[in-house]
Amino acid sequence: MLTKIKELKNSEAELWVELDEEDLKHYLKKTGEKLSGVVQIDGFRSGKIPFDVLRKNIGDQKILEEALEFAVTDSLANALRKENLEIISSSDLKVTENTPAHVKYSIKLLLFPEVKLGEYKNLEVSKKDIFVEEEEVEKTMAKVLESRTVFKEFEGPAQNGHHLEVDFEVSDAGKLIDGGKSENHPLVLGKGGFIPGFEDNLIGLKKGETKNFSLKSPDDYYQKTIAGKMLDFKVMVKSIKVGTTPDLNTEFLKTLGNFQSSDDLKNSIRSALKTEKEQKEKDRLRLDILDKVDKKSEMLVPPKLIEEQLEAMVANFDNSLHQQGMELSLYLAQVKKTRDDLKKSWYEQAEGQIRRGLIMREIGKRENIKISEQEAREAADGLIARYLTNVSDERGPDIEKIKQRAGDALLHEKIFEFLEKVNLKNQTKSPA
Repeated sequence: MLTKIKELKNSEAELWVELDEEDLKHYLKKTGEKLSGVVQIDGFRSGKIPFDVLRKNIGDQKILEEALEFAVTDSLANALRKENLEIISSSDLKVTENTPAHVKYSIKLLLFPEVKLGEYKNLEVSKKDIFVEEEEVEKTMAKVLESRTVFKEFEGPAQNGHHLEVDFEVSDAGKLIDGGKSENHPLVLGKGGFIPGFEDNLIGLKKGETKNFSLKSPDDYYQKTIAGKMLDFKVMVKSIKVGTTPDLNTEFLKTLGNFQSSDDLKNSIRSALKTEKEQKEKDRLRLDILDKVDKKSEMLVPPKLIEEQLEAMVANFDNSLHQQGMELSLYLAQVKKTRDDLKKSWYEQAEGQIRRGLIMREIGKRENIKISEQEAREAADGLIARYLTNVSDERGPDIEKIKQRAGDALLHEKIFEFLEKVNLKNQTKSPA
């Protein structure tokens, strides 16, 4: 096997690989052995099918296609080891010659950039003490009660605190504004979720009644296109409901879980709030460490890698909108932005995420932080089990991708634990 590498700009490179007749005979033999183990032919045991029999049953073309795929995949891995290349991704594979005597191909590679690490030990970061105030517990208790509110239809005039569903149209000089029409729109009178004065105009209306009125939008309104304008509203009340919040008694506590008293519920809420705050503090601390390292590190992040990260961020945002019943195109139309505008506004964030990832990788290499096969397998098993429990996907999970994700997450956790150990001030040392 002959290889040649040409480094391009922005951490990209092009690799050429040439396989001779001996290489191809090797791959053809290995392909025959592989197919012999998976093809079923009457009269032959799996793995014991002669090559000539395979050719007669599945054809030379199928064998050659399999052999070429195997030859490229295996030789590429060998070539990367030979050239000592660490790649992020590959693209643009071109087979330029495919004969019994030679196979030649080229492939574009995106290489990991060189990372000149700044100091990443003894940074002396401090962990903040975590407190849960009684007011936070009480507010969460109130939200729990509110979430169990029972709503009943109300036939009288609407008042503050009532839950309404309305159809409305908003016009500017007789022309409907963007996003100015909605049906069955939910609102709570008195919550102030609309332009000032809007909800006041609905007080006293009954189910089925319509009202037309005009309001001036605040000069500093967040929707700049209508800020300071006199707008015309047409509103029809579809329904009025009154909510009844349950009493915090023994019967209600049983619906929430195994709570014997309100104090039991408070303690559970307090514990959950503390756990949430501790996780947030851990995330803040880890980000603080990486930011300190980043400020003293040097690297040139490949533009292609930033573009891939931005595309992933847009895809995640799109998925998030779908879960809320929205479409990315409609969202962009409402905020008067394009997909490129989004990516431009997220550019620094994307670059920062990549830099931190590259720093983590370099620290892991320097400190020889690894995960064992058993650790990787256990992490993957747990992730696959959660996927199968929570996700409905007819195609089934991509097991290899899940394993990779689980392994990466576990390795990152180990690296973070190392960074905390060597940088955290005032740690309580365990007795020897």
